[in-house]
Amino acid sequence: MRFVFFTDIHLLENKDSIIGFEKCLDRMLAFEPQLLINGGDLGVTPEAVKTYHQMIQKLPIPVYQVNGNHEICNGSLVPEQAGQLSRSFNHDGVHFVIFDTVRFFPPTDEHPHNWYFVADQQNLDWLSTDLADIPQQMPIILASHCSISTSAPVRFGQQLGMEFPINEVTAADKVLDLLKPFDNVATLHGHDHENCRHRVDGIQILTTAAVAGSWWKNGLQSPNISGEPQGFRVIDVTSEQIESQYVTLEESQSQLASWYSPVESGRHFINVFDASTETKVNIENIGELQPLDPFSDSAKGLSPHLYELSSSQLEQIGSSELISVSIEFENGQTSRLEINCPSVK
Repeated sequence: MRFVFFTDIHLLENKDSIIGFEKCLDRMLAFEPQLLINGGDLGVTPEAVKTYHQMIQKLPIPVYQVNGNHEICNGSLVPEQAGQLSRSFNHDGVHFVIFDTVRFFPPTDEHPHNWYFVADQQNLDWLSTDLADIPQQMPIILASHCSISTSAPVRFGQQLGMEFPINEVTAADKVLDLLKPFDNVATLHGHDHENCRHRVDGIQILTTAAVAGSWWKNGLQSPNISGEPQGFRVIDVTSEQIESQYVTLEESQSQLASWYSPVESGRHFINVFDASTETKVNIENIGELQPLDPFSDSAKGLSPHLYELSSSQLEQIGSSELISVSIEFENGQTSRLEINCPSVK
């Protein structure tokens, strides 16, 4: 079966969010999914929530929603109900879990946000009961707004294990423990406005970049935090495997990779928008590139799907305007493309 995961829409922010979301809906439906899952953060105002529901009400397929932190901010999630809305359903041989990890928190000087993320004992007990009768071989999809396995706090200059975390889920390891006995599992997340794919003991962790990118600052040309274009994730599930692809909102935008040179760093990368830890990147006549270690000091402020060019590799590129790049994904799919390299000169 096929479905689509999209997240962090942030309607009524800045420029062209309505036009952009209309395009997003059309693009998603073109893939003929059986259902849609929204990863949360509809917008920061009640008007944004109302607009979202008006825009999806006539869709021909079901749409399921995960609560994000902005659902507390905009008042669509009553603080007392936060964390009480986990639920599950089966569809075409797949078990789907909507896992509610966002919580209300009265803001303080030390914690100015009115939300945080946790998998509390009540939700863990619910999940344990929910999974108790699921066959080991049945595919499982779990969606929560914030990732249950992430390097984001480290890369974004925060501490792991905060008492009231805003970029990780307290007790996420216990969620993973409940999922590990199953053969075919993927978890879906947003919140970080970046793509980040890896595995934990066979479980696919699929964090997906935002439909709103950098909150629609430049309309449909508002790249996400790590440079990937705005988009969504198309997911195909069989009894044997779960495969996904990241799709950009604009067909004219590169679907795979680009040159990426953060001005402040002076460093140069190939940005493979939806690379995983198993993706291999090779530049013709120059050699293979290595991904960043997301927990290293060199990855601070950067994304794990960046592949850095060394000084010797940059010298080999020289004044070339184009390089030929081969990208091999973990499923064996290989793509070759020409990439502009304007920043070497």
